[in-house]
Amino acid sequence: MIRMVINSFKIRHDENLFDFIIFLCLCLLVIGLPTSKALVSITQGLLFAAWLFDGNIKEKLNRFLNNKPAIFLSSIYLVYVIGLIWTQDFEHAITGVLKDKIPFLSMVLVVSSSRQIPTNRLHTLFLLFVFSVLFTSVVGAIGYLSGLIVHSRELSVFVLHVHFSMMIVMAVFLFPWLCSQMECKRIEYLFSMLASLWLLVFLFIMSTLTGILSLLGVCLFLLLRFIFRKPVLSRIATVIIAFVAMAVIVVYIVMQITEPIYRVIDPDPATLNELTAEGNSYSHYFDDDMRENGHLVYVFIANNELREAWNQRSNFDFDSLDEAGNKIRFTIYRYLSSKGLRKDKDGLQSIDQKEIEAIERGVINYLHLDWPSFYIRLHQTIWELKEYQRKRDPAGHSLAKRIEIWKATVVATKERPLLGWGTGDVLHAMDYGLASINSKLEEHGLRHPHNQFLHILVMLGITGLIVIFTLLFLFVKTSRAYRFLPFNILMVIIFVSMLGNSPFDSQTPINFFLFFSLAFGISYNNPIIKK
Repeated sequence: MIRMVINSFKIRHDENLFDFIIFLCLCLLVIGLPTSKALVSITQGLLFAAWLFDGNIKEKLNRFLNNKPAIFLSSIYLVYVIGLIWTQDFEHAITGVLKDKIPFLSMVLVVSSSRQIPTNRLHTLFLLFVFSVLFTSVVGAIGYLSGLIVHSRELSVFVLHVHFSMMIVMAVFLFPWLCSQMECKRIEYLFSMLASLWLLVFLFIMSTLTGILSLLGVCLFLLLRFIFRKPVLSRIATVIIAFVAMAVIVVYIVMQITEPIYRVIDPDPATLNELTAEGNSYSHYFDDDMRENGHLVYVFIANNELREAWNQRSNFDFDSLDEAGNKIRFTIYRYLSSKGLRKDKDGLQSIDQKEIEAIERGVINYLHLDWPSFYIRLHQTIWELKEYQRKRDPAGHSLAKRIEIWKATVVATKERPLLGWGTGDVLHAMDYGLASINSKLEEHGLRHPHNQFLHILVMLGITGLIVIFTLLFLFVKTSRAYRFLPFNILMVIIFVSMLGNSPFDSQTPINFFLFFSLAFGISYNNPIIKK
């Protein structure tokens, strides 16, 4: 493996210098995908500059124009350009939309019109991507273990955690596949399996729902792929066993997580007039019925003695913020309530120092101390939904904000269903939708659909949505990229991520998608290569 990588960086005597430079630029690109958005941007410029300085522009353009998959893929950019015709905000259209999507034009043009990248160099590019993902995960783990990183989302130290989680899922399956293609030694294949296992563990520690759902989507795809290669009876038996097992696991996890959320434990009315052990009165705020594990949060509060008791045990002042950026006194209220304790001196003294440190980090429920990160993330998500139903205010809750913005997007789309609002008018469309549903979200600044299908619908209408996904389908069909397992995994990851994010509206996932699409749809497109 190492020898192959070294040999791929040797310039052959019959090789064009600019082909080698393009390969080096692609090396920087794949290294930068999980580590540096700036490096990816710079690499895009270097790629196009190398393509221009190489000359032979007419010959390259002919190659590009005769490459149907490349034409279909790059035409996606032209759809957004056409959307300029009816947009009102040209500045946002150009600087906020078309600029980030330039790789659909430039990167596709460069790769498809240049001479084909040798297989050993493609393998090197895949390896560099995997090792860059591994490096980022190790840096995140070191930061987490050293205490420099407190929250799981910060484990992706270089790029947005949602985007990094997509790359992790790709790397998990790409590395073993690559070793089988390269006919690696047993020790190298074993290393690839251990590396993939580490990345799986890291993914669940990071607890990014997009990544976990992408992983589940890929596993379901692989299961169906396996089933449909078996005889009919084997298919039926496998399907029944697999789905029963998954249903049991899912039901068990959901019941375990949701039971504390929907539990209701009301205080005995006779105790409401009791005093604290220090002889102080309690405050009760029944107008806010927030609960933790069934217990009301805003009852039995003795602020003065709780403040004094807390400041004696913690370096975080009672009236300051915790490490999560929330007012620490509310974190204390919620944590003590989760244990059924009163918010007074005795309640605080009944928890140990590790729990004090947990509250300082922003832990709001004692169950989170023992649950795995995935459980915690799922618990928080379901709790957020319940809070959104209770208060109808999405503030502070990421999933609730998404639901609110999806509602606004649907309203805005109905206003202009056929062609949408135009390439640059998404923000105006969101303002219209939010105002139409009297949303409180206007106060919090979230004004993007966070769903790729809705994003295209509100921007380019039903027509644009159909055209863009038809072009994607034609690219896959004409390139026959579906022959390669990693490309199928890529498509599952992208489509799952489209449900809660807009990967085609952000530079990092666009380059992630385009690199592997071009690699398997154009550069790796050789029938003698093992699939």
